[in-house]
Amino acid sequence: MNEKFTYHLSYVSTCCDRLCMAHIKEILDVSNQNNKSLGITGILIYCNKYFFQILEGDKESVETLFSKIAIDPRHDNVIKLQGNFVENRQFEQWNMCFKSYNKELKALDNFNTEEFYSYVKTKLNGCNTVSLKILSDFFDLNG
Repeated sequence: MNEKFTYHLSYVSTCCDRLCMAHIKEILDVSNQNNKSLGITGILIYCNKYFFQILEGDKESVETLFSKIAIDPRHDNVIKLQGNFVENRQFEQWNMCFKSYNKELKALDNFNTEEFYSYVKTKLNGCNTVSLKILSDFFDLNG
């Protein structure tokens, strides 16, 4: 595999009932710190008890991280949607970007709704990534 390509993995899951804003803030803080050291970038979306996440980096690091995420007791019903190589990172500016559609979590967002919509639509131009298309649809349905 050509080293210029980046491994791209996405999944959905269901949040456990007892998860609160403090837990999500902790997830984001730890993710930002750990992902930086692993060279992983991505985005975590939360809406009405559901997570959607995209992770980007080298395949071994991303798959190892996903293995840990899959057994995290703070969520269940983890379904891997996509795992493939892409030419460019889509969230290269963030070790872990966050966007929520729940009012109580808005303070944690990296984007307001208009900025997020614009960013995703810009990234979709010329991109064949299924995950970004799902992200766009998720936004259209929930944003």
